[in-house]
Amino acid sequence: MECVLYGVGSPFVEDVREALVRLGWTVRGGVANIETGFRPARFAPIVGRDEIPRDWLALPVVLPLVTPGHRWSLEREVLELGFQSFASVVDPTAIVASTTAVGEGAIVIAGAVLAAESTLGRLVCVNKAAVIGHHATVADYATLGPGCVLCGSVTVGRGAFVGAGAVVNPGVSIGANALVGSGSVVLRDVPEHALVVGNPAVVVRNGIAGYNDVSVGDPAGGTRP
Repeated sequence: MECVLYGVGSPFVEDVREALVRLGWTVRGGVANIETGFRPARFAPIVGRDEIPRDWLALPVVLPLVTPGHRWSLEREVLELGFQSFASVVDPTAIVASTTAVGEGAIVIAGAVLAAESTLGRLVCVNKAAVIGHHATVADYATLGPGCVLCGSVTVGRGAFVGAGAVVNPGVSIGANALVGSGSVVLRDVPEHALVVGNPAVVVRNGIAGYNDVSVGDPAGGTRP
């Protein structure tokens, strides 16, 4: 399989590239849509958004970005440029139940575990060694940090971010664009646009935009609480 990496200014692109290598995929090239000071060194060519070869537009796109709001905005940018689809990348070292549903454009990095009847939405990012319990649902654009654990029947809302090493108890819901701090233990539902930290996790800020102060909008186009 061949693909294009769009948004290669994040170092996270290197972890995504490793997954693609293990899958045996070919990267036609990368698009540096903005200048961040970082460029991956192991594949070429890298072009600007105004230099994309027309034949690339027929290939599926991978968005190698951790921030939910950035993936949300780049999805629209990519489609406006004429790309047609997004590739779902599931590292072959991940353990994925036969009943897991993986949405278009989702990225699952090395060592993740996706249990029975779990669901990943569109353009979800599951980082290294994250664990998703049975009957858990991770909504569109949400991100799970390295080593976090979602117990059974957890729901992670659209554009939410669960930090590295956090644990979310069974049946708990994380609201849209909410942020769970690294290492937190979440025993109760988390409101939309809230930051929770600690063990047990408590709300320390309401009305945040989302991770990195960027929101994922609702399907009607809204972005802020």
